[in-house]
Order: sequence, then C-alpha cells, then structure tokens
Amino acid sequence: MTGHADDPAHTITVQVEAGGALRSLSLAGPALRLGPIGLADAILDLVDTATARANQRERFVLRDRVGGIGDEELDALGFGGPGDLIEAAETTTPETWRVS
Repeated sequence: MTGHADDPAHTITVQVEAGGALRSLSLAGPALRLGPIGLADAILDLVDTATARANQRERFVLRDRVGGIGDEELDALGFGGPGDLIEAAETTTPETWRVS
C-alpha cells in the first residue's frame, strides 16, 4: 500500500509505503531554490501527508480483511492517526537526514 503527495509549485513529488518508508522522491529546479532547510521541511511535510494517506488506505484494507480489528490494534501495528504520525516518523528518520 502506498501514498503519494506532491507540491507542483516547487516540483517535489514523494511516494511512501504505509508506515512512511520512502519509495521515491522526485524534485526539480524550483525545489532546489527553497534552500536546504526549506527543501527538507517541504519534503518532510509531503512525506507526512503521503504516509497519512497510505496508512488510512491500509487501515481500510485491514478492517475489511481482518474481522473485528479495531483502532487499538491498528495503532499497535503502526497505522496511528495524525498525532502518532509525527512522533513515529521522527523515531525512524536517520540522524544523517536531519537538518540541525
């Protein structure tokens, strides 16, 4: 299950797996003019959006296929809501990707 998000104004596109693993990242000239911090922020915002979409799709699929599965179980599997998304993403981001 994947999620997609893009920023056409800055020519940035991301695709992620449910849970937030990055599958693809595409950017062009306008994205590079954001500067390192602006570009990092834009990419991470898009990854958050794409992850939320993929997670929501995965929640629906799991609910349909696994009878009786509830929100607690889905949250335990890593498909939490938006509040959980940022915290989970932070713990899986390698230190080398972080902007100080």
